[in-house]
Amino acid sequence: MNKLHIKISLGLLFYISAASQLLAQDVVNNYQYRTALGMEYKLNKSWKVEMAPELRFDEAFSLDKILIEGNLKYKPFKIITFGATYRFEVNYRDVKETQYLNLFGFSAMVKKKIKRFEPSFRLKWSNYADDEISNENFLRYKFATDYDIRKSKITPNIGLELFHQFGDHPRLYKVRYFLGADYKLSKKNYIGLSYKLDYYKYEYLNKHIFSLQYTYKF
Repeated sequence: MNKLHIKISLGLLFYISAASQLLAQDVVNNYQYRTALGMEYKLNKSWKVEMAPELRFDEAFSLDKILIEGNLKYKPFKIITFGATYRFEVNYRDVKETQYLNLFGFSAMVKKKIKRFEPSFRLKWSNYADDEISNENFLRYKFATDYDIRKSKITPNIGLELFHQFGDHPRLYKVRYFLGADYKLSKKNYIGLSYKLDYYKYEYLNKHIFSLQYTYKF
């Protein structure tokens, strides 16, 4: 079995595992669509600022949320990056008043290139879980890898993220599987497409998220 067959087999096993969780119980499947404009500015060798306004739509393509997220990243070593995140969120609701939320996160990530793969692990604390729940604390464990296709402008990525909720009843809140790819339009311009599956451990709910993002690097 050559390396390509091994990679394909591992990818199939990963998503067969995710699909088995979908079929294990009679769940509600929600769909969400997101579009974002990303901007990155490198202050110097170690510091970088990112900004990403984002619109989120429900399965009827009605506007559901507006986000403005900023990240400050510090890279003291080649493989280690620390980050601080601020997110302002406008959450439209049909029954209750619109919510205006101030959300925060702090993270540490290890990322190292191994041949054509670039695996990473990120540990993040946040007071949000990227959905309706708020005013709760989470530790988030993200495992991912990029793959550098030879002589290609496309960089695919795959991974999963665990959301561990704290409080009176600590628990694994949900598991997020994701698959995506970035396309390099030019030296500073990129387009990214992704699909995420949020599998909720204690609810009969799965969320399917489709995202499109344009990024400009100053």
